[in-house]
Amino acid sequence: MNSRRVIGLAVHALACVIYIVLNGYAVPAYKQLVGGLTSRGVAIGMAMYLIFYFFVSLNLILVFIQRQAIQFGLVIFMMLTILFYLLPQYPIRGLAYCALTGGLAVGAVLLSNALNSLYTRWCRPAGGQPLTIHPRRATSRLLLITALIGVCICTGLLGLKIFGGATAEPITRHSNDSGECYLVTYAPGYHKLGLIGRVFELFAGEYFFRVYTADGALLESSEWNFRVTEIFGGPAEFNGSTVLYSGTQGYEDWWVPECA
Repeated sequence: MNSRRVIGLAVHALACVIYIVLNGYAVPAYKQLVGGLTSRGVAIGMAMYLIFYFFVSLNLILVFIQRQAIQFGLVIFMMLTILFYLLPQYPIRGLAYCALTGGLAVGAVLLSNALNSLYTRWCRPAGGQPLTIHPRRATSRLLLITALIGVCICTGLLGLKIFGGATAEPITRHSNDSGECYLVTYAPGYHKLGLIGRVFELFAGEYFFRVYTADGALLESSEWNFRVTEIFGGPAEFNGSTVLYSGTQGYEDWWVPECA
């Protein structure tokens, strides 16, 4: 195995290790900040393993590809695949893992290429012909910019959503008939970010609700479900174990079986 592949393999392996570390710290930190991931659906744990294996496999493939245009193209493909796989059921994970995998993969490609360039210059024999530095191809640069823009957009949206939820202000509270659960309707705190927050507020929901057990454990939240768009035609309330709320199509419902 030549030096270029050895360096690339080491850098991309480091990216996989960083993925594990960041994932291990980010999930508990978010749970402590907001209270839980509260995604709906089944087998999400297996999906996270699948995304990690996909990320590792793609990094291994990138080691054996020399053209940057193809490398960055594969990174964009990976990011789009993760978004397609997780949205709209798992929006927080879709944005987070798209930014995480895309950022690490782009960083690994750029770092490995830079280290290879330095190693080649360092190993060049004295008196040898100077290296010819070829200008970057427009396609490679365009794909790199596209990948970085995708990472930045996902990171920015994720940060705004987390900030809006963390600074949300409670408006109403309603308990179900059995007293096993209660829900709180919140107004996100996007306006606290000034102009950026107010612009983002135009494209986000005006309100969201969270469902808790009687002990205060978070069960569900409409905050991270893109399919739920609340308008404040009236406060969300329980009807048995079903949450009724004002949506864009009139009154809509969300069944919470834990509150039956």
